[in-house]
Amino acid sequence: MAKYGFIGTGNMAQAMIKGLLAQGVVPSDIAVASPTTAAKLAQAWGVQALSAQQVIQASDLTVLAFLPNQLADVTANLVFEDQLVVSVLAGVSVDQLVTATGSHQVVRTLPNVNVAINQGVTAFATTTLTVANQAIFHDFSTQLGTAIAVPEAQFAAFSAIAGSGPAYVFKFIDALAKAGVANGLADDLATTIATQTVLGSAQMLAASGQSAQVMQDTVASPGGSTRAGLDDFDQQEFDAVVAHAIRATVEHKHA
Repeated sequence: MAKYGFIGTGNMAQAMIKGLLAQGVVPSDIAVASPTTAAKLAQAWGVQALSAQQVIQASDLTVLAFLPNQLADVTANLVFEDQLVVSVLAGVSVDQLVTATGSHQVVRTLPNVNVAINQGVTAFATTTLTVANQAIFHDFSTQLGTAIAVPEAQFAAFSAIAGSGPAYVFKFIDALAKAGVANGLADDLATTIATQTVLGSAQMLAASGQSAQVMQDTVASPGGSTRAGLDDFDQQEFDAVVAHAIRATVEHKHA
C-alpha cells in the first residue's frame, strides 16, 4: 500500500484525507505537515504530523495543498529529488511545479470537494511519469472518485463546471426546495425531497448511458405537467442563465 503525504492541510487537503480514510487507507500511512493544523489532525484522525521534509521522505506521493502564492517560499528549502508530487494549487502549471520542486514526476490536479465522499471528479495533467508512479497516482486518484486527463489550457473551463459546479447544484437544490415551500411543503421536507431527487437523478443519468436531454424526455410526457415546467424553463432561458454563470466563472479565473 502506498504512503501519502500532504504539505498543507486546508479544506481540499482535508477533503482528500477524509476520502482516503473512508476507502480504508491506514491513518499511519498518511503524513501531514502544517504549522497550524497538523497536530490537530493527528489527534483527530491518527495521521502522522511531521515536518514538510519528513513528509516527503515518508511518502510515495506528496500532495502540495497550500496557497498558490506560497509555492516558492514553501519549496525553497525542500528536497524532492524525483518524488511523485501532486499539486492542488490553483493556477500553477506543470512547468512551474517542476521548476519549484526540481522533480520531474509531477501531476497538476484540480479536484472538487466531492472527493471527501469518494465521488469527486479530478482533472489532471502530468509530466512523463514512470510506470510505477502512474500506478501510484491512478490508485490515489481513483480512490477519491473519477480522474480525467485534461489539457492544462482547459483547466479553467473544467474548474467552472466541476470545481464551482457543486455550489451551483446546491443553489439549484435550494431553489427547488424553496419552490416546494412556496407550494405548501415544510422547509425540512422540501430540502430532503429536493436533495434526494437530484442525487437519484444524477445516479440514474450516470447508469443510463444516455444524454441528459434524452433523459429529460423519458420523464416529460407530451402535454404533461413536467413538460409544462420544462417549457417554462426554456421561456425563462434557463440554459442561457447557466451558460452566463459559467462564462462569468471562467472569465474571473482568467482575470
